[in-house]
Amino acid sequence: MRKVLLCLFILMSAGCSLNHGKPEATLEYLSVEELRNTGLYQIYFSSDVDVLQLFKSRIGQGLVCALEDDLDFTEAHHIKRSGFGLVEPVAGDLPLRYRANVIFRESESGKGGENYLDGETLVPLLKRCDFISCVFRVQTTTYKTYFSKVMRVPTSELLKAATKQ
Repeated sequence: MRKVLLCLFILMSAGCSLNHGKPEATLEYLSVEELRNTGLYQIYFSSDVDVLQLFKSRIGQGLVCALEDDLDFTEAHHIKRSGFGLVEPVAGDLPLRYRANVIFRESESGKGGENYLDGETLVPLLKRCDFISCVFRVQTTTYKTYFSKVMRVPTSELLKAATKQ
C-alpha cells in the first residue's frame, strides 16, 4: 500500500511546475522602428533584470504584446490581436538593453489561420489607444511561466514607424 501511495504522490507532483522565484523584471520602453519595410517592428527596451539569463533551460521566450485590452499573456490563452518577438541583447552604453523583433498578427481562436498586420491594417488598431501593453515571457520545462511587469509602448511611436514619419 505504501508503494502505491508513493507512486501516486510522485505522479501527482510530477505534473506540477515549480515556482521559479525569479525577480519580476521592470521593462522600460526606449524606442521603436520598422525594419526596412518588412512589417517587423524592432522595439527597444531596457530592464532591471537580465531577462535573457533567467533560466538555463527554456522552451520559449520573447516579448508578447496585446493590441487591445486583453492582458492575459498566459500561453494557454488566445489573444486575437497581438504581437510577438524574439528578444536579443543590444550592445551599447546602457546595460541590460534589448531589442524585440515583433510581428503583429490577428488570428481566430481554434481556426488556425492568422493574418499579419502591418501598415494599413495595423494603423487603425494603433489609433484606437494611447499605448499597447507588452511583457517578456519565458516558458521552461521545469518552472512556472515567467512574466515581467507590463511595459507600455506608446502607439504614437508605433504609428510613426508604421507610416514612415
